[in-house]
Amino acid sequence: MSSTVYYLAANGLAEAFNKIIRKLLKKFVLKSQRDWDDKLGECLWAYRTTIRTPMKATPFSLVYGYEVVLPLEIQIPSLRVALTTEMTNEEKHRLRLQKLEALDDKRLQVQQQIEIYQARITRAFNKKVKERTFKKGDLILTVRRPMVMTHKTKGKF
Repeated sequence: MSSTVYYLAANGLAEAFNKIIRKLLKKFVLKSQRDWDDKLGECLWAYRTTIRTPMKATPFSLVYGYEVVLPLEIQIPSLRVALTTEMTNEEKHRLRLQKLEALDDKRLQVQQQIEIYQARITRAFNKKVKERTFKKGDLILTVRRPMVMTHKTKGKF
């Protein structure tokens, strides 16, 4: 996953996501690492169905409005699956409509949770920062390094 050079903040998000997927792939892939493309779907499934700490929800539930039904729950029926199978189609449609109407509220709550989480992380980071003030005439050490271009530019960019 990558983004254009014009929106650098998205590059950081893409790199963070890639790092998570790499960690998951290391757990799923054999030692030979030749089957990573076969296991990518499983890694994405694991990522989408796991509760994210900042959101306190799964990405799957934020998209579809429901928690995921695992294949094991269908083979060995859980209470949730059993209740759903006993419902009529009209009741299922009514329940689905209620869930979809509540989904916007859930997404708003998740957005607030993310903002609270980010504020908490920022406070923890800022505790370690020592603020220093300088007055005119104070001596400070500056290091000037030459700018090194490691790649040759080709084409437009």
